[in-house]
Amino acid sequence: MPLPKAHNIRLFAFLAIMPSMVMAGIALTGPDSQKMLAHGPTLSQHAGLQCRDCHQQAAGTVRQQLQAQLRYWMGRRDTPVDFGYRAVASAQCLDCHARPNERHPIYRFREPRFRAALEHVAAEDCLGCHAEHKRQMVTAEVGFCAACHEDLRLKSDPVEVPHHSLIAAAQWESCLTCHDYHGNHRYTVPTKLAEGLSAQDIRPYLQGGADPFGAFKSYEGKQP
Repeated sequence: MPLPKAHNIRLFAFLAIMPSMVMAGIALTGPDSQKMLAHGPTLSQHAGLQCRDCHQQAAGTVRQQLQAQLRYWMGRRDTPVDFGYRAVASAQCLDCHARPNERHPIYRFREPRFRAALEHVAAEDCLGCHAEHKRQMVTAEVGFCAACHEDLRLKSDPVEVPHHSLIAAAQWESCLTCHDYHGNHRYTVPTKLAEGLSAQDIRPYLQGGADPFGAFKSYEGKQP
């Protein structure tokens, strides 16, 4: 019985790129495979890491991966497969960065009450806010605090400009000039806006630049 038309198209497309896939399979077994597979440079904080430190190896041999991909293109498998290494998940990030003082742990954002917030910031996953091979440490917009704190009011506000006034003025960029989001820096929160960091300090930091909160941290990331 002939294959359905859609399956024929996928099969022809697979046969067209088969030579490239074979070359890729050979490259995966070579000594320079990690450099060839990388989607871009790592962040400066991760400069000493290898692919295998964050990426788990994809299941099966290269031959099995090619066979599985062929079955997918022929319509005999529902999902494609990973070649070489799997994509990073939050579990790999937390292997090095889990710590008891985390102020915004991702498991909290998976609670039903934060469902509306997740429409604005994908904080239930490390990679919802962070990137590695894009020369950018934080991909979320600077005003992401609004997703949860738009109605914040403090009974005894410690800042000379009350938080509700900053919120009313939509000065969400000011949040990170005073607050360390993950709470791991040994940084004293100021009580006057002028004593905090500036937006000019924060923006380059979110792009992967120098850390304006200081070099001292409560918990350093584990070495792989």
